[in-house]
Amino acid sequence: MSSEEYPTIRTGGSLLLAWRTKNKNVLVIGGGGVATSRVIKALEADALITLVCPEKGLKDELKYRIQQKQIYKWINREFEVSDLEGVDMVLAAIDDPIRSEEICTLCRERKIPVNVADVPQMCDFYFMAEHRNGPLQIAVSTNGQGPKLATIIRDSIAEKLPEGVGDAIKGVGFLRQKVRQTDPSHTSSKKRMDWMSRICEQWTMEELRHLDEEKITRLMPFYENNEVPNFSLIKELALQKDRDENLKIDSTRKGRIILVGAGPGDPELMTIKATKALMSADLIVSDRLVPSTIFSNVTCEVRLAPAKSGEAKSSESQDQIQGWCLDALNEGKTVVRLKVGDPFLFGRGGEEVAYFREKGWNVEVIPGISSALSAPMAADVPVTHRGLSDQVLITTGQGTKGRLPELPEYHEMRTTVVLMAIGKANELSKELLDKGYPEHLPSVFVENGNRPEERIIPATVATLGEVVERHHMTSPATLIIGRSVNVLTNENIKDNL
Repeated sequence: MSSEEYPTIRTGGSLLLAWRTKNKNVLVIGGGGVATSRVIKALEADALITLVCPEKGLKDELKYRIQQKQIYKWINREFEVSDLEGVDMVLAAIDDPIRSEEICTLCRERKIPVNVADVPQMCDFYFMAEHRNGPLQIAVSTNGQGPKLATIIRDSIAEKLPEGVGDAIKGVGFLRQKVRQTDPSHTSSKKRMDWMSRICEQWTMEELRHLDEEKITRLMPFYENNEVPNFSLIKELALQKDRDENLKIDSTRKGRIILVGAGPGDPELMTIKATKALMSADLIVSDRLVPSTIFSNVTCEVRLAPAKSGEAKSSESQDQIQGWCLDALNEGKTVVRLKVGDPFLFGRGGEEVAYFREKGWNVEVIPGISSALSAPMAADVPVTHRGLSDQVLITTGQGTKGRLPELPEYHEMRTTVVLMAIGKANELSKELLDKGYPEHLPSVFVENGNRPEERIIPATVATLGEVVERHHMTSPATLIIGRSVNVLTNENIKDNL
């Protein structure tokens, strides 16, 4: 064995411990400023404090602590040897070097840990420069060589800590207790520790600080399955419970609201149930992208969503749509809220259901065929194909505030379908290339899929923006990317089977 295999021992340090003194007998000798700070630290560690000091030497704060009975016992005199009986720790803070040395000797004879203020060689342990935030304690020691430097270093560390770190630790502590209560077996120790570690690693400090009883309850089924969910999912589950508890749907109301998916635009691709809903409506409030042919046999009033551009105007448009629906519902009418494709796939359908439930209305939902699946069929693209694609990613080119969503790294067995990709084609192309997508990977745009004006325009990952500009493409359009794009048009198709 060589010395290179093992680290060199760095002597001269202290054994840093978090010493638990709850209900331990701590003797504090002295009544000045240092003694006061020692008392405060010991009280915060839940110690039982015996204070020895004549009344004339007591600081006002110590008198207050005695009056409030926070100090377990006060002995109004100078220190005597008998004070060491039954003591677990001694903190000496007097301005008498000879007497301090005597106290140190007496403690060591009795194997009692002792700290003598400002005399490092008489200390079995040191008080460190400490930062406290709830259950978090950060301590800095210079091993008695530079106490002031320790406080400067401590303050520098404290300034860099994330906001709410103490609350985050409390939340994790509550979660750890709940996990142990749920699964107390010693054989589950590794599972508990591994799962808790993954929670701490995958959730941000900001998310951990918002752990509460309801969110912890929602987390327990995920622990049982050894899964770590996103915080946003747990938050939504907790909010849903609150909404359900506060939900007061009046079943005597005559109005009725149905959220209907119109599909990609061909009336024949609407479900029978969706068609019946349109025919039974007193008012249809429709997205603008729904083609007029859908309304060819409708006899009731149809209102189209206001034109929108930008986040603020989109919000105003949504408010107006929901206002129209509520007015008609309060008049006892049957309202169909018609959305292109499937309402729950990038259609804000979930938001609208939540809104109307909060207003006391139950919402019926009728699914529609999404262009995410119908457009690839129109272009002869099987989104899964043996040997070429065994998974599908459906995403959007218009994420929150118009930004592209976070895309995963390229996987050769994945077909990627992008809705609303026209306006972000150049940006999307760059993002895909950065994520490892090959520049010549086959792609295809399907503009106005399943409609008379349908266009199918091939491209590659590197030419998405160029193709959109050259062909003057407009919305709605669906983009499909992956190795299976050309499989049904490839002359050597049999080689791929």
